[in-house]
Amino acid sequence: MASPSTRDTILRLIQKRESETVNGLAEELGLAPATIRRHLDILQRDGLVTFTEIRHGTGRPEFSFSLTEHGHETLPKHYSEMLGQLVSKLISLDSDSIDGRSGKQVLDEILRDMAQDSVERRGDVGAGIPRLIEILREQDFTPEVTRERGKLTLSLMSCPYRSVAIQNPELCSYDTAVISTVTGLPMERIACLTDGDPFCRYVIGDGSGNDITAR
Repeated sequence: MASPSTRDTILRLIQKRESETVNGLAEELGLAPATIRRHLDILQRDGLVTFTEIRHGTGRPEFSFSLTEHGHETLPKHYSEMLGQLVSKLISLDSDSIDGRSGKQVLDEILRDMAQDSVERRGDVGAGIPRLIEILREQDFTPEVTRERGKLTLSLMSCPYRSVAIQNPELCSYDTAVISTVTGLPMERIACLTDGDPFCRYVIGDGSGNDITAR
């Protein structure tokens, strides 16, 4: 019987790399290509992956596998905690605090307050990059980082609110506020899944050349 844990690993690898081939997965996992194909057949049957054909000249075509939206949704999610905090914040609002503001403006402020409260409660204001990565992992964002010339590129390979965020981009205020509050560094979002990108990506740092990953 096929191991569910192997298929979970395949899903995560495909998500991390946006797409992957049978041979690429086989090399990464140390499994035979035939074994990988059997796993992919099951994942495709279950609607978790799809594929596109890659042509290399006149030889046999290769196939690149990517996650479907259903595949993304099967990976760990963090809805419950955010929903609880959001409901508590909404209940605490009074009429004066929302007078003359749109629902989007109110939601944006609530999400930023939630992020600030969460970071402050943990004592992580200005804690720096290493602690930020820990927090993002705990919240199922699956962060990946690269560094160049004093700037750090942070890619969030998984979004714990993916399907909701695609329909409601305002939710991005939450992770943006967490990143800003924990690092205390200038940052810029250069890609976002709500704009059709495969994942969200931020550039953090001022280009000073200092090692910001230790801060």
